[in-house]
Amino acid sequence: MPIHYTTFVMPGAAMGMPHDTPFFVLGAESEEEVGSIPAVTSLHRTGNHMTPYSHASMVLGEIPVTDIWAMTSTEQYDSRAKVVILRDPVPVDIDTKYAELTEGILGPDLPPWVGLVLAAQIRSYVRDVPMTVGKDVNDVLSIGIDPSAPTTFPAWAQQVIPPGI
Repeated sequence: MPIHYTTFVMPGAAMGMPHDTPFFVLGAESEEEVGSIPAVTSLHRTGNHMTPYSHASMVLGEIPVTDIWAMTSTEQYDSRAKVVILRDPVPVDIDTKYAELTEGILGPDLPPWVGLVLAAQIRSYVRDVPMTVGKDVNDVLSIGIDPSAPTTFPAWAQQVIPPGI
């Protein structure tokens, strides 16, 4: 089974923050697959596609992002995104395709398991990851790589979310 993802923007007002927050959430359907999710240490965006990296290695390929996600990450969130890596499997009967988002977290097309993530019902590791913007994902000089970021769990996490907190 593949690694699933979604992107969305959480309105600042919903979190009591002065800015909106772009999220990139990665999950899998089984315990075995959860262990194969890479520790994303940087992101590089080209137009409406974002590519995750673990140090200098591209992982997972290009991922589509909306205009609002792209704008929020560069203009409101200091060229970063909040990456959430689920440590529990997502429910297998819930669609985890990319969600087109126009109304923040209230958008109707988000996978239903996003609510479980936000309610801390799925164990998660969370990290703010830097993002660069450029023309080409193969131009290594335009990709910001954080060589000091850990690539193992739980060291990678700036925040650990256990269920039920």
